[in-house]
Amino acid sequence: MSKIGKTNLNASNQGLGCMAMSEFYGDPMPEEQAIALIKKAFSNGVNFFDTADIYGYGDNEVLLGRAVASLVNSGVARENIIIASKCGIIRDKNDLTKRGTDNSYQYVKESCKKSLARLSSSVGYIDLYYLHRIAENGAQIEEAMRAMAELLAENKIKAVGLSEANPIIIANANKVLIHYTQGIHQLAAVQSEYSLMTRNVENNGVLAICRKLGITFVAYSPLSRALLTGKLESAEQLAKNDFRRSVPRFQGENFEKNKAIVKEIRKLAEKKGCSIAQIALAWVMHQPGVIPIPGTTKEANLLSNIAADEVKLSSEEILFLNKLNPAQGTRYSEAAMKIYGFEGEL
Repeated sequence: MSKIGKTNLNASNQGLGCMAMSEFYGDPMPEEQAIALIKKAFSNGVNFFDTADIYGYGDNEVLLGRAVASLVNSGVARENIIIASKCGIIRDKNDLTKRGTDNSYQYVKESCKKSLARLSSSVGYIDLYYLHRIAENGAQIEEAMRAMAELLAENKIKAVGLSEANPIIIANANKVLIHYTQGIHQLAAVQSEYSLMTRNVENNGVLAICRKLGITFVAYSPLSRALLTGKLESAEQLAKNDFRRSVPRFQGENFEKNKAIVKEIRKLAEKKGCSIAQIALAWVMHQPGVIPIPGTTKEANLLSNIAADEVKLSSEEILFLNKLNPAQGTRYSEAAMKIYGFEGEL
């Protein structure tokens, strides 16, 4: 188990990202199958579940809430389940062109109210509530943290996080949250993409500021959106409505170069008698203060990911993996980065 920041929340060594169950990677999973997958994860030691208000336009929160309700009704104590959700990205099911970010006080308060309603009374509160993206280059951070402080005081959330924030914004948000909570709370977690293929946070100061301030780093896409499974040979394997078709690192020459990186990892996986994905997850879990949240829609992949907890890497093996080339191609399209306020690749 890993403590999230300086809170009393004790999370499993890896969590479960629930996004793909509702959107982005093809058609949504049937609800019964998705709930069964979440419950299977919990029964195999995973207690940290990640969602957001925009996944499936709220459907993912509803789905996770129903899974938690089923667990609670079967006798599981709610405090043994950690629910993370997020707000701050603007989407509209009735206007698919509507995109943007909002970290305003009123937006954060109203978003939390709506998320709690979708998650249901069985969930009752959100353990870890993130700003999903940073609006206006951090201009609204102070009012966002004021809203978060009130939500903490109201027991609607237990801890606060940021997603895709730079070190300056992380430090400022942390300082402001401490101020508004009179020193009771600080930022608990920062989330960003991190994997053997995406290591920006090692070089841009994000991991360093998290470790300095005692903030847990939560790594999403630790398998680089399935590139690090060794199972993708062509983008044609992806569903027509899979957003990865628009991602540069899944296209053309970039994709071929990225598959060459995977071949290098395969050599180590074969030597150790485990999967490529397990090597990739084990590498992330070997990083101090980091919790990965791989997502999946398949039980076999879920159980394989969980088994990565048992894969031990020697210092020589970690050095070998550290020397691998980074992925070719950006992790989002240029249009997506512009819409959601990314500073390049962060």
